Amino acid sequence: MNVFSKLDPDIVTFHILPHLDGKTLIILSSVSSQFYNLIWKNKNSDLWRNICISTWPSLLTNFPDPIFHSRIISVWPDYRSFFLDAFPSIHPPLINNPPPPLPPVACIFYTVDIFLNGGEGEQQPLYSLYTLDAIETHEYIPHPLIGPYLFKCYLNHDRGMMKFFKVKKEGCEEYLKHNLTFSCIAIDPKVTKRAGSLFTGYKAVSVEPVTLGVMVVFESVLHAPSGLSNFYTEMIKCRVEVTCSWEGGREDKCYVRIIYFTMKDMNEIPLVNRHGAAVILNAIQNGERRGRTT
Repeated sequence: MNVFSKLDPDIVTFHILPHLDGKTLIILSSVSSQFYNLIWKNKNSDLWRNICISTWPSLLTNFPDPIFHSRIISVWPDYRSFFLDAFPSIHPPLINNPPPPLPPVACIFYTVDIFLNGGEGEQQPLYSLYTLDAIETHEYIPHPLIGPYLFKCYLNHDRGMMKFFKVKKEGCEEYLKHNLTFSCIAIDPKVTKRAGSLFTGYKAVSVEPVTLGVMVVFESVLHAPSGLSNFYTEMIKCRVEVTCSWEGGREDKCYVRIIYFTMKDMNEIPLVNRHGAAVILNAIQNGERRGRTT
């Protein structure tokens, strides 16, 4: 450990590690067994709470439930356990385990965080919120005129932690594509009692002008459980559209207006509501966590 081996472990734990972000801690833990033990076997609850909050400022928001932490985060033994579950990106499982059973109503919490690159690797939080989506999972007969209830979720609300930021309208598409990042964790406190990262600091795949301003698109891919093979392709595409607008047309008052989450398979067939819930719950329980070191 060189210089660090001469330091008291408490100095490293309480005065050095708290200044590092989660990604840096993961990298540092692979340097040596000493760092590994100091980081992953660290029982300092304040350290891991601060790391989680700096990674996901949405954990500090108070909508829709001011006792979110006691009801949801308490499902995990501590913030360290929550970080290990939520930080790594979810990838298709190595073994196709049976999907979790669907409850009559699937209650999925989402934490949403949008950052803007401020230069030199600094990430400025622009928008943070956690919200609940309650999905009825019973079989139903589609309405002959309306059709089936498709999976769609608006991941935003007026009471989210939102900041104005300055973006020139000319050339904004290229700027936002390279500098805006999106993170979203799905939390299931009832069935799987786990969390999974649907998006981990993703950059946009496309940006295009729309009536309300400019739409920034983020995409990720999840694995469909075996029970849905008769309806969709094996892989399911998650698409998030973030619409940014300028209040009063002022370039120094750009803000996140709408966040729209949908799911389709690789043949562009949209998922119905209950099937979208099944895909997310299966990903949370069976998805492989990449970047996890323990």
